Amino acid sequence: MSNEIQSITVIGGTGMLGKPVVRELVNAGFEITAMVRDPAKAKGILPDQVCLVKGDLQNRNEISTALEHADAVYLNLSTRPEVKKHSEFIPERDGLEKALDVVGEINTSQNSIQRVAAISSMVQRYQGMNGFHWWAFEIKKWAIQTLKNASVPTTIFFPSSFMETLDQGGVMQGNRLMLVGTSRHPIHFIAGSDYGRMVAQSFKITGDEDREYNIQGSQSLTFEDAAMIYMKNFRRGPLKIIHVPMWLLKISGLFNSELHYLARIMEALNHYPEPSPDEKVWRELGRPEVNLASYAGNL
Repeated sequence: MSNEIQSITVIGGTGMLGKPVVRELVNAGFEITAMVRDPAKAKGILPDQVCLVKGDLQNRNEISTALEHADAVYLNLSTRPEVKKHSEFIPERDGLEKALDVVGEINTSQNSIQRVAAISSMVQRYQGMNGFHWWAFEIKKWAIQTLKNASVPTTIFFPSSFMETLDQGGVMQGNRLMLVGTSRHPIHFIAGSDYGRMVAQSFKITGDEDREYNIQGSQSLTFEDAAMIYMKNFRRGPLKIIHVPMWLLKISGLFNSELHYLARIMEALNHYPEPSPDEKVWRELGRPEVNLASYAGNL
């Protein structure tokens, strides 16, 4: 049986999905170290209680320094939209491999890191459905299997779409909400703060078993439903909804890697039949508290 986790190193803590996790880990009383590429910039983003260590995922020695006093590790690694070649360094693939190698080396001599937790995504399960195949989802599936094969107990989170994507993830462009294609299945949008609280709670659960969690909010909404609620409750000026045909985005994506990435992820989100929330997950990690109306109204 593992001991109580007190100190957690976070890698990837300054982005849209990393910041709320770091905040909630601090609020839950954990000692947090964040490995960041630019400590001066991170200081203005993360809570004052966080110990900042300069490091890069391509440098094993810097990873080792960041993990020096860790009981556990949280990884928020992604595949960037601008990646054009598989030979490029991809954090979700190459960074994950390096981080797990370092964890293994540390535990060989000290046996101090009790758990590695990481964010994945729910929609990556659309791979293979309706003839859909995408290299970015192949990397996610590889990452999941690599975590499952790790020498240390792991926790993998499979969140639904985040509410933050509506204002920080490219949906909002000026005073417009850009909806791509047709959302055919409801999504259980989750707020970053709720996700962070659930991640924090997971580190309080002792045991050496591997764990997987679907992370979902309580509302069942299509993107159109979500945009209407968001627009109604947004207080920083009037918004309007603009519909962009999927075919137009795909054509634009032929000349722009980020638009190509957006087209592929939206195609998957629009067609993936998301499962209903698991009450067992809520009992174990806590029920989500934020609905989309309160999220938009509190921005």
